[in-house]
Amino acid sequence: MEEEEILINGKFNNKHSKYKSIKYTNVTLFILFYFLEVIFADLDGQTANILGVAITFFIARYFIREIFKKNPDFNYKILKTFGVYLGVFIIKSIILTIILVSLGAEI
Repeated sequence: MEEEEILINGKFNNKHSKYKSIKYTNVTLFILFYFLEVIFADLDGQTANILGVAITFFIARYFIREIFKKNPDFNYKILKTFGVYLGVFIIKSIILTIILVSLGAEI
């Protein structure tokens, strides 16, 4: 059944039944991180940076899909998805901070 294959014609099949919970978690985390970005930007008197949230989403989604391709039956899918998302967010934030500091910006 094509719907149950992980790859179809070399492309990732996001309609795989076991990927559904991961897909919903990804979208939920994107929305959560967007609202957090809006709240924290508002507290600092800045505008929200949707690009940073989108970058986090797409990088995390890539890693989660790679994990899923290797093991579609992995346990704790939602928890691991959240962990990957949070890890990518933290690493991206650290790298961005290092770049800004090296350019002379005050953080």
